[in-house]
Amino acid sequence: MKRMGLNSLILAASVFPMFGNADFSNPSEPKIDWQHHLAKSDLVWTNGIGELWGESAFIANGLTGASVYRMPGDDWVLRWELGRTDVAAEYHIPGIDWSIPRVPIGNIVLKPAGGVTKEAMRLDIWNAEARGAIETDLGSIEWRSFIERDSNVVVIESSSTGGEAGLAFDLAEQWAISGRIFHSQTDVATIEPKHLPPKPYREQVGDITVVIQPLTKHGAHATAFVNLPAAKGENLFLLSVGKVFNPGLSQDDNISQAVKQAVDAVNSARADGMEKLEQRHRQWWHDYMAQAYVALPNDPRWEQFYWLQIYKFGGASRADVPIITDNMGPWFTQCGWPGTWWNLNVQLSYFPTFSGNRLDVGRSMLTAIDHFHKTGKLGSPDNPDAYSKSRTSTYNLQRCDGTTKELGNLTWVLQNYWRYYRYSMDEQVARNLFPILKRNMNYYLQVMEMDEDGTIRLPLMISPEYNDHKPKENKPGLLRDTNYAHQLFRWGLQTLIELSHELDIDDPDIDTWDKILDNLLPLPVGEYGLKISDQEEYNFSHRHYSHLLALYPLHTINPDQGPEAEALFRTSVERWLSMPSALASYSYTGSAAMFATLGDGNRAVKQLDGMLDSVLGAGLQGIGDTAEGWGNKKVGIMWNSMYAEGGGPVIETPLSSVESIGYMLIQSWDGVVRVFPAMPDRWADATYHHLRTEGAFLVSAERKGGETQWIRITSLAGEPLVLQTDMAKFKADRTIGMKLVEGPRAQKRWIIDLKKGESILLQTM
Repeated sequence: MKRMGLNSLILAASVFPMFGNADFSNPSEPKIDWQHHLAKSDLVWTNGIGELWGESAFIANGLTGASVYRMPGDDWVLRWELGRTDVAAEYHIPGIDWSIPRVPIGNIVLKPAGGVTKEAMRLDIWNAEARGAIETDLGSIEWRSFIERDSNVVVIESSSTGGEAGLAFDLAEQWAISGRIFHSQTDVATIEPKHLPPKPYREQVGDITVVIQPLTKHGAHATAFVNLPAAKGENLFLLSVGKVFNPGLSQDDNISQAVKQAVDAVNSARADGMEKLEQRHRQWWHDYMAQAYVALPNDPRWEQFYWLQIYKFGGASRADVPIITDNMGPWFTQCGWPGTWWNLNVQLSYFPTFSGNRLDVGRSMLTAIDHFHKTGKLGSPDNPDAYSKSRTSTYNLQRCDGTTKELGNLTWVLQNYWRYYRYSMDEQVARNLFPILKRNMNYYLQVMEMDEDGTIRLPLMISPEYNDHKPKENKPGLLRDTNYAHQLFRWGLQTLIELSHELDIDDPDIDTWDKILDNLLPLPVGEYGLKISDQEEYNFSHRHYSHLLALYPLHTINPDQGPEAEALFRTSVERWLSMPSALASYSYTGSAAMFATLGDGNRAVKQLDGMLDSVLGAGLQGIGDTAEGWGNKKVGIMWNSMYAEGGGPVIETPLSSVESIGYMLIQSWDGVVRVFPAMPDRWADATYHHLRTEGAFLVSAERKGGETQWIRITSLAGEPLVLQTDMAKFKADRTIGMKLVEGPRAQKRWIIDLKKGESILLQTM
């Protein structure tokens, strides 16, 4: 099967005078042919469409998604495997489910009348649509499909000729039972009927067919669809999924509301018509994709991977719905991880928000956290003012208690929330964060302990992926004073104090926070760098960098702090990577960002390359190979850039690569904007426009032959600007105050007096 696509993929040294206007053209305002640029990153099937989820074309609108690929078997059937992020069981089966699971909806199916002789497909990421062509021994079929954001309707437009004329699409519905049943190899017949929902059934509402799926106790989802045939073999297929979960209503009322939701959406889309649907759909996606530009001409594989993740992020989430991106996003398929994991997955899924400059989509995390805060779903049962988060939940935090031995999960999510504030400088975001973070710190205060000498410590906990509640094989049980918890406790208290000053909040607990910081046990450090806990060195391989968060993304230990901190940083990372047997793909995106923080671009890109080549237990060899499923515990990046581990799809790893690539192009921690801070030798040429930094700066820059040519910076908030660049001499396009200072490690930095709304262009001389 021939495919094209992913394989082609202190200070004050001196004060300088005011810079005057320079006479040179403005290279930083390009006219980008977006369609042409992004077409290079499309997925293309030129001779055959695969039968695996990891080879599908994926489309979505932030809530509803579809993966387009062939049904396995002798009959040639093309399917759109449907998912909706909030279509969940709303019930868990004891002994099988860890939390309330996502459940299947079904497949839109296209079955040609004749025998297929040729097939092709393309995922067009600029227009966010999949399209294809099928030739049979009776005729031909052409189709294209997208999921419109406003109406929440799956749209398939088709044209068929010859014996294929009159083609219609159908829905092969699926029973909404947990994928954990199959993953755990449980015979459905052995499960008590009370734990299972009724099977789906069909009704007609006019010419619209509705598949209704009542849930086990409350709630339902309904899938409405219609074929609208036209002349010359043309057909317009519209489908929408409605979902209602209201325990206060009868099951019949839940069902009727879900049906109405789905039918109304289909009728609204029909009234709008194809032209309006397409126009609205493309306008949103063109605006979204064009928010920032990245080109890596020397490394087309990574350029393509980057853009596929930007596209994927746009489809995975939306700011107007209080649902956090879970392990699959909208692209459901049967698996063992059908829910939301809070000890890394949520956090990494939102990394494209920041330097990638996709704050509009990334805001969904804030929308959800604000909603959970207002509805009281983050508090522990014995103290509603002490927030924490256990490892797993469903989209709406059902079956979710507020106690955990994995202390740090919610804090890490709130660090993402804080980063959103720093990249937007939206004061209201900070004010919304403050009471949530304070309640999260209350949980630490509730469980912390004090030694006789006044040292504050944390009780027995889990460092994610390293230990568990009880010893097992060579793994220890619960450990006191995990680095995971301590790093985040320290960060949370420091951030509360900083926000108190910044927002002029006179909080009565500020002295308590200061005192705790003064007496908190230092981060556990040993012979090999950061330890797992005060009792445990890093002794065996594990994939999670839970003990290294101080290095990244917190940056509370960083190379700018001096040789001792830099040595600790390097020692800790190298110790982690020295035991590679359990490393997974997200280990490589995390370590890539860590080496980029150290300024080592070659090592950073080598780690990213390892992500594409890494497999736990043989099998996939990275992008371009056929995915063979995950039932045999294989793991890796699928051909279409999705990612799977032993239990099935998990979306966070490829999404996190956006930031890992971004860290080589631009960094902005600790108040400094660093342009091209860690460029690998093979990225001698690179261009980007409107990447975002802390302080709400938009930065554009170009590098040729290993040298920075120009930088343009726009200040959106008027924050202080400190720029680090390798340009030895440059000229500015306007008169502005600048001061050269020498930063740590002999780095040249410029303090630039850039006001809110102003831009400056610097060009090498």
